[in-house]
Amino acid sequence: MDDKDGRREGRQRAKADFRFDDARLCFAFAGTLADRGTDTPFERLARPQDLGRWSVESGCTTVAPSCAETDLDRARRLREAIQRTGRALADETAPAPEDIALINSAAAEPASVPELSADAATVRRHGNGVAGVLSMVARDLIELCGSEHRTRVRICGNPACGTPFVDTSRAGARRWCSMKTCGALAKKRTYRARSQSGA
Repeated sequence: MDDKDGRREGRQRAKADFRFDDARLCFAFAGTLADRGTDTPFERLARPQDLGRWSVESGCTTVAPSCAETDLDRARRLREAIQRTGRALADETAPAPEDIALINSAAAEPASVPELSADAATVRRHGNGVAGVLSMVARDLIELCGSEHRTRVRICGNPACGTPFVDTSRAGARRWCSMKTCGALAKKRTYRARSQSGA
């Protein structure tokens, strides 16, 4: 069983595990390519099955859709368009027209449909396969761009990360995509540096 952060119960989170903590859906999707600022980025969508797993763990659908290599390629292209558009928002520059066209094309597909159980206790999402999942991701970015939060998009302060995030802090001074990952890593480095200088 997974927790809400996509981590198997009873074990530490692995590099291949998806990250959803503190992230909008569209930027959690951008984060499926980790370590962007390094010479060796880590691909979390390495196989079509990984895309199916992300679809379920993100809450976009209840049952993993069937995924082919062509679906994986389409998902990665959308992911990179979202990444570049997120960076453009953070830099307050115009995004590339081809990225906007790709995002709009994905959003035009029918989204995964929510269905309430008879006792109104649970919600299932189903239908439209990978295209429906990618539509939800693209629509989330479009919704962000149409909101007041578009001016709050930042790029993670961890040079190895590079994932966009929305700074919803009151002071607008958040630096990390997540305090559970990059923020915690920065704190550890600061602590070690102080300990070494003190020694």
